[in-house]
Amino acid sequence: MVELLLIKGRHMKTKFKSMAYSLLFALVLSLVGYMPAMAQGNGTAIKVSPVLFDELTAAPGEQLSGQVTLSNPGDAETVLYPTSQNFLPDTESEEGIPSLTENDTPYGMKDWISFDRNSVSLAPGASDTIKFFINVPANANPGGRYGSMLFSTKAPEGTPETTALKVESAVNTLVLLKVSGNVTEAGNVVEFSTKGLDDQGKVDFSLRFANTGNIHFKPKGMITITNWLGSTVAEVELEGENVLPDSIRNMVTTWEPQGTLFGKYTATVNGTFGSSNTQFTEQTSFSKYHFTTLLIILVIIILIILFIKMSSKSYKEELSKEIKEEMKR
Repeated sequence: MVELLLIKGRHMKTKFKSMAYSLLFALVLSLVGYMPAMAQGNGTAIKVSPVLFDELTAAPGEQLSGQVTLSNPGDAETVLYPTSQNFLPDTESEEGIPSLTENDTPYGMKDWISFDRNSVSLAPGASDTIKFFINVPANANPGGRYGSMLFSTKAPEGTPETTALKVESAVNTLVLLKVSGNVTEAGNVVEFSTKGLDDQGKVDFSLRFANTGNIHFKPKGMITITNWLGSTVAEVELEGENVLPDSIRNMVTTWEPQGTLFGKYTATVNGTFGSSNTQFTEQTSFSKYHFTTLLIILVIIILIILFIKMSSKSYKEELSKEIKEEMKR
């Protein structure tokens, strides 16, 4: 009987080793098959700096110029071709995500942008700068203009490089331009709200701001948080972002409280927007109650009520006793 058990144990051990080796072999095969796929899927790495020009101002008929730096951190030579496009805020989101287009837009400027060369060749690990120009037409209307400088490995249509088969990569720099003149700066708070304290101990304040004018602006200001006693517990600087015309931008400002929150809190945002510093203000509130604290308060209230009742009963008994003694006299 013991010999049978030993033979059975050895058989199970051998079977387990066989399964383990098979599993290990399959895992190695899967890794070997996966690694070349990763390498084949790698595109050309490109970096551009800066990624945003949002403080440019020009008068009608004026020319602006600047430069961007392109870098190739990859291990292969890269040729980049600069082009320009228009952009609008993505209508599916209020996060300020740009939607690039070659079509004309009410605030487009792609035809105003040109470059000092048609291509940039970058060796592995190399960087280079390319100069750009913005020629504002003399009859340009005052207000905001929005474009993008696109640097792509895709050659322009009609060139010999267009037929080459390769993975396309591209980066872009956004351009927000103010054409000076009689502009319209107008906007309003659509909503100021919060969901209160989250699981990570933070409070996010959401400010949805609408731009009803014809030029972009960046709201700025402070959010003041007060407790149920009216005392100020914190002040947080508003995380303002660019709001483009005919759009709504949702800006989130995070507050990280120090210590435990309890009771009702009111947040008031006071800010300004535009070159004229137009003021705006809005309020929201949230509450935070802890079960343990509520239980302690409830116990204290019950004890107070019992104490009052017992004191009242004792007083009545004492008063009744005194009355009876007086009557006996």
